[in-house]
Amino acid sequence: MKTSHALTRLGFALAAPLLFSAGSITTAQAQDFPNKPIRTFITVPTGVPDVVSRMLGQQMAGSLGQPFVTEPRPGAGGLLAVQATKQSAADGYSLIFTDGAVWGIMPALRPGSFDPMKDLIPIGMVMTSSIFLSVGEKLPVKNMQEFIALAKAKPGTISYATAGSGTLHHLFMEGVRSALGINILHVPYARGTSEALPAFLGGNTDAMVSSLPVIEPHLKTGKARMILASTQRRSPMAPDVPSLADIGVRGESFSGDMGYLAPAGTPKPVVDKLADALAKAVKSTEYIEKLKAFGVEPIFRGPEEFSEIMKSDLARYARAVKVAGAKMD
Repeated sequence: MKTSHALTRLGFALAAPLLFSAGSITTAQAQDFPNKPIRTFITVPTGVPDVVSRMLGQQMAGSLGQPFVTEPRPGAGGLLAVQATKQSAADGYSLIFTDGAVWGIMPALRPGSFDPMKDLIPIGMVMTSSIFLSVGEKLPVKNMQEFIALAKAKPGTISYATAGSGTLHHLFMEGVRSALGINILHVPYARGTSEALPAFLGGNTDAMVSSLPVIEPHLKTGKARMILASTQRRSPMAPDVPSLADIGVRGESFSGDMGYLAPAGTPKPVVDKLADALAKAVKSTEYIEKLKAFGVEPIFRGPEEFSEIMKSDLARYARAVKVAGAKMD
């Protein structure tokens, strides 16, 4: 017994310096961080992610004293950017700026591709937005109630365009279809919104799901009417458009969220330092005004809250993909 206790004490004595040493390294990393440029992988070469990551990077560089470099890694539905992040050192110098389609939908569309809760660590969510169902001028409905009534009266006759199978746009409408028990036709366009919008405006589909900036110019001309938002609350960018809760669809929400994540294993003090700089950046007037111009709501959710949002997204989108029978284009 005495020998056992002696060995235990010896084990603690040997381990203690290693534990303190590891803690000291982590603390030193945080104190010294950053001492070189930080790169941010994005999943598309242009558009909102590129503009926003550069803008926020500039703001964070002012707080942290090192430049942020945006590095596009498009392809495979965002998985190339995820892989680049996963394979980077977990030291805070490589981040990914991406959306819920990647951390929430992709694991359900491509099981085994990656586990966002194990492979990545959240830093901060910086924006959210609704997407919208719009109907064309030729469809004889003025609101969502009339849309539902027509879909029930003439099942399988109303068609809606999206930017592709398995997209947030597709899952939103399939969730609505399932919840309301209506039969509508999905028309996916592999080339995305650039292909879907002309088809919709040309009358090839009765309806379309899109972001606000895409459809807004056509609301003014009467070519389109927005009749439903994809979230439980009404969008502050379009407060007159009914939400899912308004039409009795509860427990579902399909929002365009974006945020920063780092490789799993990045030390907490480094994550916290990045999160603090990010929280300051999203309060800038330039950022707020730019996002409003994009039809997007600026917000900030720190690492813990962002992590809970990701967990919720994974469960919800897994159900939505199953309901939709969605597959990768």
